[in-house]
Amino acid sequence: MGGSMIEIMMLMREESKRKAEIRRTEEEQRRRDDLASREASYLAEKAETEERSRHEKLEAEERARRDKEDARARTQEVLLILGALSKND
Repeated sequence: MGGSMIEIMMLMREESKRKAEIRRTEEEQRRRDDLASREASYLAEKAETEERSRHEKLEAEERARRDKEDARARTQEVLLILGALSKND
């Protein structure tokens, strides 16, 4: 009877160790999954930020180009007006 009691206790101990190892493995997998998820979120946010920055840069370049063209057109208008005024004198 005592031998079977020891055997049962040893089996229970082994079962407890096995369950603890399974829990550790599952927790480790959850940590890896969480890390992968955070990394994916970081990379997605980084790509979005880079795309937004690129888009803003293109918009700024387009505004600068339009401003330059407008300034050139205004300069031409002023030169035409000055030319017309100098001919009238």
